[in-house]
Amino acid sequence: MHGIKNNQISIVIADDHSFFREGLVKVLHMTGMVQVVGEASNGQELVDLAQQLDPDLLIVDIGMPVLNGIDAVKKIREQGLRARVIALSMHSEDAIIIKMLEAGAMGYLDKNTSKEELFEAIDSVVAHNRVYFPASTNAHMLDLLSTSTYKPFPDEALVFTDRELEVIHLVCLEFSNKEIANQLQLSQRTIETHRVRIMERMNVKSVAGLVAYAYSNGLIKK
Repeated sequence: MHGIKNNQISIVIADDHSFFREGLVKVLHMTGMVQVVGEASNGQELVDLAQQLDPDLLIVDIGMPVLNGIDAVKKIREQGLRARVIALSMHSEDAIIIKMLEAGAMGYLDKNTSKEELFEAIDSVVAHNRVYFPASTNAHMLDLLSTSTYKPFPDEALVFTDRELEVIHLVCLEFSNKEIANQLQLSQRTIETHRVRIMERMNVKSVAGLVAYAYSNGLIKK
């Protein structure tokens, strides 16, 4: 988690399975860079803890009793709390993931994720204020986001050149750098440079983030 400073990140974990929470706490404490300040076993407890503790990050199971993760995050967002949210789920139903993102989550992880991916997600969401999706979902993001009202980028949309828009469009169609280079009759190195600059300007670090930005800001027509 190279982007995180010396200050520890305060985290509240919400999951109705105590065994899973205990395991997650142990993994998080391995880094020495985060502090789990609270644990919730249902959505209402999460809302209460978020209000009391004002943490940097909430790691939230989507399916919880009393109040599910989606409704809990909506309430937290309505109250104007600053905590960023990473969603967790054993099940990856598209509609549920999108609802959680639309509620205010900045990333999604399957519960079977590796600890490296978990740390990368925390680094991306908290240290860099970037949306995060696991690499395994990249190819699927286009379909999900094309039917979504997901708006992870509240800032004023950037202006891209016609060439950059061509590259963005082809990336969203899942073309490789080599395929884009052939399509646009440019060198592969030129396309790589374009992609790096585009992702830096969008403040994203994955293809999924680029696709999310493109759809959220109307760069790609539905």
